[in-house]
Parts: sequence; structure tokens; C-alpha cells
Amino acid sequence: MILLLEVFERVHLNIYCNGYCLRVHSPHDVVQSLRDRFGDERIVCRTTAVRGLLDYVLGDYAADLRRTGSPLIFDLCCRFSMELATLLYCLENGIAHAADGLNCAQPVIFMLEPEYIRMADRFVAEHGVQLLHPVYHFGEREARRQILAEHGLNREVKAISFVQRVGILPQISEQILSQPLCYAQLPIFLLTSPLRHAPVLRRFGLPLERAMAYREERQVLARQLISDRLASRDLPPPADRPRPVDVRPRLPHALV
Repeated sequence: MILLLEVFERVHLNIYCNGYCLRVHSPHDVVQSLRDRFGDERIVCRTTAVRGLLDYVLGDYAADLRRTGSPLIFDLCCRFSMELATLLYCLENGIAHAADGLNCAQPVIFMLEPEYIRMADRFVAEHGVQLLHPVYHFGEREARRQILAEHGLNREVKAISFVQRVGILPQISEQILSQPLCYAQLPIFLLTSPLRHAPVLRRFGLPLERAMAYREERQVLARQLISDRLASRDLPPPADRPRPVDVRPRLPHALV
């Protein structure tokens, strides 16, 4: 968010609830801190339920679980539903750029691989929006905390940082305080932790190639939904939208 405010005059912060979050409004304190620091008029914030989109792109989860052999398809669809909600928000509000917080220092999973991210970029670009990843190459967790601290926005929880630092649960974050049930999904937790390399768990993983193939199936569904949504609101099709200006050169840590 801080890096985006150095490039854009106004930033829209969308908070999503997938139906499994217990403290949906917990990020609002951080939002107020951002507004106090950068100005109310520069930050637009809204909370949106995406359970309907998640159910739509997930489809028949049980059947796909048997077909793919991996419960990580739920994780894939959860993130994709938020990407889809962001894209729809951009199209409906005339916004040309979207961004996420993916970082290469995070635990390895298919959705952090450059090939997978660029697949998402291409899908969003089809609809006239540029998807940015401004902190992908920013560095380790401590470097990110430092820039937050410089702006008075570091909300570090010491106990969680200790668990991260010593390697007990390196993938855990403060997100557990607002979305505890995401971490209570034991299969997803195991398959995104260092334990994923164990032979008994590896067979339930989702390799990059299979993840991209499954995502392409979901994108077919999403394209139809986007087309129907734009038509119902008398909005122009993506082909009629002007191409966005590439702002990645102004974001030195972004994935290109």
C-alpha cells in the first residue's frame, strides 16, 4: 500500500471475506492508520463478501478433489475468487490497475511461482487491467517490517514473529488473527508448510503444471461471468477499454 501511494494519487483497498473469516473488520484499524498518515481522500476502503464467487469458481469441489487429488484446489479458487472480485471492481469503477501483496520470500507454493503469477497477469490484462505485484522482490520479512515502522504502521505481534523466525511455523502470519479458519484447514496448512516434502504428503500436493491447467478451467467460467456482469450493467466490453499505462518501471521491487 505504501509503495502504491508513491505512484498513485488514490488507492482503493478491498478487503474480502470468503465466508470463513471470523474477524472480517479487523484490518480497519490499519486502514485508519493509513488514512491518518496519508490522508482520508487518498484511500478508499470497502469490505466485500466473495463467498458467492468462491462457490461459483470452485464448482463441484468433491468431484474436482477426486480428479486432481489435491485439496489445494480450494486455496487456488479462494485466491482466484478475490482476483475476480478485484477485476470486476476495476471494470465497474473505471480503474486501470490492480495490485496484490505477493512476495517471493513467502513459503513456496504454486501461486507464488512467476509462471503462475504471469498467467494471472494475462487473464486480467485480457480485460484491460494491469495486475501489479509491487513487493514481490522487496525482500525478507524484516525489510518489509522496517518500511512499515518508518511510517508508524508496523503491527508486529511478537509471539507470531518468534514462531516465524525460529522456523516452527515459517508460513504463519498475523493473518491468523483475522482468518483463523484458513489455518484450521489442516490439509492446506500441511501442504504449504515444510512438511509438504514428506512422501506421504507430496502425493496430495498440486504441482505448478496441474495448478495452471486447473486455473485455466476456472478462467473459462470466469470469462463468462465477467461478460454477463458487464452486459447486465451496460458497461463496454474489455476490447473497448483503453490499454492501461505500464507503471511497473515506477515500482522497482515489482515482478516484471
